Amino acid sequence: MTKEKIIGVLLWIIDWTWASPQNIVGYILSRGWKNNLCAAKDASLDLIKQKEKEWRAKIYLVCYENKAAHWFWKNVSGFGCGRYICLTETEPDNGEVDDPETVEHEWGHIFFSRIVGPFFLLLCGIPSPSGNLISRYQKKHFGWTWEQVVRWYYNLPWEKVADKLAGVDRDKWIKDRIEMGE
Repeated sequence: MTKEKIIGVLLWIIDWTWASPQNIVGYILSRGWKNNLCAAKDASLDLIKQKEKEWRAKIYLVCYENKAAHWFWKNVSGFGCGRYICLTETEPDNGEVDDPETVEHEWGHIFFSRIVGPFFLLLCGIPSPSGNLISRYQKKHFGWTWEQVVRWYYNLPWEKVADKLAGVDRDKWIKDRIEMGE
């Protein structure tokens, strides 16, 4: 058996024993996401295939319109739970993932999940979407700018851990987005 296969088997065992609670939740949530899939463009598809193999994870890309029309998914930009990453197409019919940093960030959640096991849902699985909802509230009701919301959200401890584990330079990412006119 090759080293790669041994690692794959070990990660599968970790995912379905130590990290099983979030994998069950991630699997259930990803089924709803999977029902609204779209075809990824070649560049995004290559990135998704590469990361799925590298991380022993499953990545789904949902269509922008399908997500926008769904009562629950319309407020979710993407998530990583257990071995499942679900992302949204950036614009209608473009079949592209938001950016590589988003994919990497969600991988950070998977990595963290495998480290903390059954404590993941308490340490990240519940606080992360709660923080996302709070940041949306701050933008809508307090007039926060995009930069203020993003800086606040990604400075939450569970988001910082995901960025750190995945090697995402959030300050550079924000600076790049500002230069692009977001």
